[in-house]
Amino acid sequence: MEHTVFDLPFIFAGALIASNGIIEMYKFFIILFVAISARGAAMSINRILGLKYDITNPRKRNWALVTGEINLRQAIAFTLMLVFIFEGLTYLLNNLVFMLSPIVLIFFIADPLMKRVTSLRHLFMGFTIGLGIIGGYLAVNPNFPPAIIYLMVAGSTFWIAGFDIIYTIPDEVYDKKNGLKTIIVKYGVKKGLIISWVFHIFTIIFFIYIAFIVHSIYYILALIPIIILILYEHVAIHGTTPENVRKVFFNPNSIIGFLFLIGIYISLVA
Repeated sequence: MEHTVFDLPFIFAGALIASNGIIEMYKFFIILFVAISARGAAMSINRILGLKYDITNPRKRNWALVTGEINLRQAIAFTLMLVFIFEGLTYLLNNLVFMLSPIVLIFFIADPLMKRVTSLRHLFMGFTIGLGIIGGYLAVNPNFPPAIIYLMVAGSTFWIAGFDIIYTIPDEVYDKKNGLKTIIVKYGVKKGLIISWVFHIFTIIFFIYIAFIVHSIYYILALIPIIILILYEHVAIHGTTPENVRKVFFNPNSIIGFLFLIGIYISLVA
């Protein structure tokens, strides 16, 4: 569940914008557990649908479903439990979020399958996670979201897609051999990193655009280290061995979302 650091801050940023900076405590916890159950369900679906490939991927040989520590029936049962929790909690939020929740589940199922179809799966995954921002907003205010929410979705989509390209570098040989489609497989590491950088330039542009809407020095102060961390990631990745790629991508990206959330929160309440 460590990957919740990539989506939770943006989900709560969406909720904070909907509530003008103050979220009722009970709604805060419902949103928190909706996000955790959604992330858990998405990861479980990913593991189940990807098991065919995971069992022959050396990097994933210690994963519980691969080793048999958890069997397929248990994994499916666990996933259904998380889906039930997710649906139940969305019902507690409001009718609109509950009615839209099955669409999110469809995206969860489609996401791991996209890797078999197109190298643009990175963007699809980024958008799938970015939908949580709209969900966070609608959880508090079930009305048409303002432009800033869509800018946040666009920025986070390119941010996640950009570092997901980096994430797939260690699997280049395996993915190519097994017909899985990624930017790295299609264009190679050198061009793939350029595309990742282009995606992150779009992220920076969208985040800067948000500054013109927020009109807050606090957001700008949070944005500066975000941009520095994105730049650091692309400098640090050069010369890094495939074994250390995930450490290089995870450390800076695990901080970015929280900096964004802090910037939005202080801008709203100051």
